[in-house]
Amino acid sequence: MYELTRQQAQHIVDRMMKDIPYNINIMDRTGIIIGSGNKARIGTLHYGAAQAIKQREVVEIREDGQYVKKGINLPIELGDAILGVVGISGEVEDTRPFGNLLKTAVALLIEQNMALEKKNLRNHLKQEFFNGLIQPETAYTSELAEQAATYGLELSKPSQVVLAEFPGEFAEDTIKSVPSFRASNHSLCFILQEADKPAQTDALLQTVLERHPGAGLAVSKWNETVAEGYAQSKAAMRVLRGVYFKESAIHYSACELVADLAKQLRADPRTERLAHLLEKNEELTRTLQTYLSCNLNANETAAQLMIHRNTLHYRLNKIHSLTGKDPRQILQLVELVFMLIHRV
Repeated sequence: MYELTRQQAQHIVDRMMKDIPYNINIMDRTGIIIGSGNKARIGTLHYGAAQAIKQREVVEIREDGQYVKKGINLPIELGDAILGVVGISGEVEDTRPFGNLLKTAVALLIEQNMALEKKNLRNHLKQEFFNGLIQPETAYTSELAEQAATYGLELSKPSQVVLAEFPGEFAEDTIKSVPSFRASNHSLCFILQEADKPAQTDALLQTVLERHPGAGLAVSKWNETVAEGYAQSKAAMRVLRGVYFKESAIHYSACELVADLAKQLRADPRTERLAHLLEKNEELTRTLQTYLSCNLNANETAAQLMIHRNTLHYRLNKIHSLTGKDPRQILQLVELVFMLIHRV
């Protein structure tokens, strides 16, 4: 049975007393006051409420007594159950017109709270399922397959993961035709399973970018498990954000070796040291990223950055002096590439 909490009851009281010029009490299903305009009464038994619960009807009290105050008390019902009682203190004739209005409002607020709790529970169960699905050691049992089916997935089919990172707020059901799961506070994981329809991937990327122009997208290969695809898309996303910052999408198949090596080097203190040297210098980082995206063409890099070619050489020299790695030397540039990926 649903039970009102003290926090919910007090929130309702505070909200309703902005519009109703009388003290309001909310009691639980045993008649104990759990929300009141008079905080001193919280936790005490409301005799009028106890009577209303027992009789399952409205109780009007016309005179103040030792343990009661005059006013009207109305049972809060949900189906056949009484969840509690709402009471308004004051002259019965004055408070009666507000009675049914208040009862209806409280019932609606309770129904909203119940709906929200059910939604939160569904979201929690969905998140728990996804968190388990992306673990490499997770076995595809018949029970897991049944759970997956409720989210539109068939674990017996190969899958492709598209990881989408958003620059701001986003709707979790932004694309309802493709199963999706929240990967973090700013990202969604889409799972495709129609390997014979490659156009579906392109359509998904296009739709996401149309609705969220600043999004970044990383696409895995087709794999037997979602966990493998998720790992690939995360590795590719680091390459996208670290090196191809002006691009919107990347496929793991296009950067597989670099993505996997970068993942292995994340724990290497040398890579971490390089990343740390430039992490606070956004100008030099952007210069290096642009230099890479222009395939080391100095003229094009300077044009894109809208700086003089001499200024570009000054910045490249500064990167060299700070890191000990010259971006104009191919082997040393490779190390700088891993530094860019590491900092994401």
